[in-house]
Amino acid sequence: MASSFTSSKETTNYARLCRLLVDIGTEVLRETFERNRPPGDLHTVLTTPPVQGTLASLKKKRVLYLTQWGKLVSPTVSSKDFDITLLVVLLKNVCNLSPPATSWTFPPTPTDVSEAADIERIRIHRNEVYAHASRGSVDNATFNNHWVSIKDPLLRLGGPFYQTVIDNLKTECMDPEKEQHYQDLLKQWKDNEESVMEKLTEIEEILDATQSKLQKVDDNLAKLVEPVTPSIKDIAVAG
Repeated sequence: MASSFTSSKETTNYARLCRLLVDIGTEVLRETFERNRPPGDLHTVLTTPPVQGTLASLKKKRVLYLTQWGKLVSPTVSSKDFDITLLVVLLKNVCNLSPPATSWTFPPTPTDVSEAADIERIRIHRNEVYAHASRGSVDNATFNNHWVSIKDPLLRLGGPFYQTVIDNLKTECMDPEKEQHYQDLLKQWKDNEESVMEKLTEIEEILDATQSKLQKVDDNLAKLVEPVTPSIKDIAVAG
């Protein structure tokens, strides 16, 4: 079926960035997950404590949705079936990675080149690339800036093997339908993670409100059981 999508240098630039994130980003994060996850058969790891409890908690909080949960508990589970959103959730929650000094929410400092910082950089760069989705295009200068910013953490996480792969991707031919395909995949990735982040924000707000209420209860109980120190006058009268 013919595509109505019109290709140009700028739209191809954008599609290349999408493919860099979706294809190579997914593979690099998958390798990072396999390198850091608890050792052993993956199905056993995911369905026994302590990982089982962590995943069940994420499911209960709706951080994991049913499709993802189905992949995780399948007897034939394979990280090759995990998309970027799921890989990021697993890397943050079951791989015992210390978060960047700036947390999982804010950009890492330039000097922080830890695995956690580079995982967060890839997520943030995805957001920056997605900001161009309404036009589906980026000019050459913007493309080159994004390309370097994404390539560096991918190479640190994935190793020098990816240098040639990334360099080839920057110049190989892309047809219009393929360009649209990668734009759609990046949008899906972004939409999925936005849903997860919204749930996390809701949970944090609920926890904050609950903690505030518990503190008030503690304060009231403390007042009720607070010992009364008799005054000198009371002691004199009693005597």
